[in-house]
Amino acid sequence: MRTSATSSGGLQVGIQVDGLKETLRAFNAYGRDANKELRAAAGGLVDQLVPVIMVAAGAAGPQAALAASSVRRVSDRVPAIGAGGTRRVNPSRGSTRSFATRPKKLSNKVTGGDVFFGAEFGGGRKPTTRQFPPWTGTAGRWFFPTIRRATPKLMADYRRVLDDLADRFDRGGNE
Repeated sequence: MRTSATSSGGLQVGIQVDGLKETLRAFNAYGRDANKELRAAAGGLVDQLVPVIMVAAGAAGPQAALAASSVRRVSDRVPAIGAGGTRRVNPSRGSTRSFATRPKKLSNKVTGGDVFFGAEFGGGRKPTTRQFPPWTGTAGRWFFPTIRRATPKLMADYRRVLDDLADRFDRGGNE
């Protein structure tokens, strides 16, 4: 699994496969159609994982459920998931308070990145993170544990997709 931060305050997670660089280089030789199909297949695998992450977030509490609304598929030739970032989330959804009593600062400017890391790893050390559950380390609560559990199946499915597409394009492409 590879993890990288984005410029928008989010997180991108992808899987690592031995020999992937060479395989993707070979797909470049097959042409645009092969890369387009590989991108669609990798996205399809991620689309199966996103609802599982959403369910895990719902079980982890309201802050995690709010942060889960920022979890999305990243368009890539390898399965990749993005989370956090600058996409706005609505912290007061379902609240019985009216807009008149809700602070404007809270209701209009909360982003997925503001909530994601606290909901996943906890907080409490700084005054700005005391609304989150206590920090428990770097293992995570719902996002990373779900991805770790799903990685073996995801990698097996991705290898199968790579093999199937490579076989098809070796025979001449879209048949």
